[in-house]
Amino acid sequence: MKKTSGFSPEQQLTSLDARLLLSLQRLSDMLKAIQWEQARILGITPLQLQILLFTGHHTAAVNKVAYIAMELQLSRPTVSDAAAALVSKGLLRIEDDLRDRRSYSFLLTDNGLEVLEQAEKYTADLYAIVGKRPLREKMNLYQSVFTIVAGLSNDKGGMQRTCYNCAHYEGNKKRQHGCGLLQKKLASAELQIDCMYHSTLS
Repeated sequence: MKKTSGFSPEQQLTSLDARLLLSLQRLSDMLKAIQWEQARILGITPLQLQILLFTGHHTAAVNKVAYIAMELQLSRPTVSDAAAALVSKGLLRIEDDLRDRRSYSFLLTDNGLEVLEQAEKYTADLYAIVGKRPLREKMNLYQSVFTIVAGLSNDKGGMQRTCYNCAHYEGNKKRQHGCGLLQKKLASAELQIDCMYHSTLS
């Protein structure tokens, strides 16, 4: 007997798990479509928009081809070509690494900062929807999403700056969480997905 797919309407009627997974898939598809439309308006590709968003909010230390490729789970040549196109458009500039002549980082130009401000607007509607939800509901939702992201990052790779794979994390990954760097206990809803203080486990 053929196993019922989680994507089938039949399965959706009886399985909460199937409905949750399909909801996450639909949300991902909708955000991707909105992001693509924003990129089209700005005259760049969706990948170039992602690179602008990343480089605009991270330091030179991680704004390197290899790191961005891990972040986006793409090949280095693909990221390198997209970043080079942004340089030619005058939105990114290259900064050499004084400690390693073979290494360099990407930083936004003044024009790049202006485009970044426009690029970020694609999430405005989602921010408005989330902002209206009760605090407890948002905390529970974030805890669930964090658990899913952390679980997938163990198997699917990619560069994840989450608390669970940070050298500063102190806790049992269940109900007890803490940050050794900040010297404070953390509620589950305070666990970070993209932490500026993240330190890779050795």
